Amino acid sequence: MEPADSIRRLGFARWYERRLIEAHAWFITVVFCLIAVAACMEELNFRGAIARLLAYVTVVLVAVVIGIYSMVRYQKILSEAERLGEHATCGACGAYARFKLISPAYVRCRKCDNEWRLIDTD
Repeated sequence: MEPADSIRRLGFARWYERRLIEAHAWFITVVFCLIAVAACMEELNFRGAIARLLAYVTVVLVAVVIGIYSMVRYQKILSEAERLGEHATCGACGAYARFKLISPAYVRCRKCDNEWRLIDTD
């Protein structure tokens, strides 16, 4: 239960903030990979040394693979943060992110002691 351990250690607000920062770092990696692909494709020509052509093709392929991996990570982290963020409000008093984990999936509101399920374990 990775999110539960991190939330217990950092608190929900800090955990959420760090997950958003990590997700957007992956997104910036996607942008850099797109720039690298565009730059290499612009310089790519079939006249000249075969070594130069292979170097550009290799850089393009590596940038595409890293970009795809980065986009998948970005979407996964962002969806996890969104999913848990939607459940971080107490249903009884409306307090947001003011809870304590009592088990890997359940939390208790610090304001009114209401308990609810934060993390789906399926």
